[in-house]
Amino acid sequence: MKVVNLSDVVSRKSDSVHRGGNIGFATLLNGKEGSLDNYWLVLAQTEGTRYSPRHRHNFDQFRFSVAGDLSIGTRKWVREGEVGYFPEGTHYGPQDDGGNPRTSLVLQFAGASGQGFVSQRQSLQAQQELKDFGRFEGGVFYRERGEGKKNQDGFEALWEHINKRKLEYPPRRYQEPIILDPTAFAWRATQQSGVMRKMLGVFSERETRLELFQLEPHNVWRVHSEHATRIGFIVEGDGICDGKSFTTHAALEGAPGDSFQITASTSTIILMMTIPSYEPREMAHAAE
Repeated sequence: MKVVNLSDVVSRKSDSVHRGGNIGFATLLNGKEGSLDNYWLVLAQTEGTRYSPRHRHNFDQFRFSVAGDLSIGTRKWVREGEVGYFPEGTHYGPQDDGGNPRTSLVLQFAGASGQGFVSQRQSLQAQQELKDFGRFEGGVFYRERGEGKKNQDGFEALWEHINKRKLEYPPRRYQEPIILDPTAFAWRATQQSGVMRKMLGVFSERETRLELFQLEPHNVWRVHSEHATRIGFIVEGDGICDGKSFTTHAALEGAPGDSFQITASTSTIILMMTIPSYEPREMAHAAE
């Protein structure tokens, strides 16, 4: 079980240029590079104008707007407090945030097609290597030397450089990103005293889940094991998870097979994102 407090993380300006913009990244959690279960959880702080053309990915992502509104298309936003699910193969954008400061939690991970997720380290290395062949500008890679597409989506160019093959996008399961307003959902009681739940959604055949949990002060939430990676973000509150203290905006990771318990010191709200594992079941510790 991992617990990472925001105060323990160094925020730095992003070295990534394939989407542009002035972004500060605080990486909270990473998966294992090269694994189909790889993921990246980051708290991104953006200032100034950031533009990205309409595009799609071969991975899934959740975006939670912690502060400010996030542009995801023409007159389309993830408003402060809302959560967006961006499925693989689904186009969104153009993104033009207009210069207002904003903070968002972003979780990127393998989608239902099982194409995995390349690490930030791999992306930054590919970005440096591609500088010998062209330039990134406005979310597009403009190839000036060598073979390949002359104008190509920035992420697509990075992925193909890393994997040495053409990116075949998975079929579109959802026509648009799904934007959820958690305040419109009702809290429901669970079987554990002092623990309430909002089920926000279950997505694709992988049954990727998005939930909110509310713990009353001094109550304990016992989380049972399953063959999945559970990523938690403390929206508000503080307490202890398996003997490790956490505060607001901390991140939690329960690996496949992990069971754990969370004790709230104050009223605590946790955004829980569950990613079913691609790793063989015999590699997990869950009891069948």
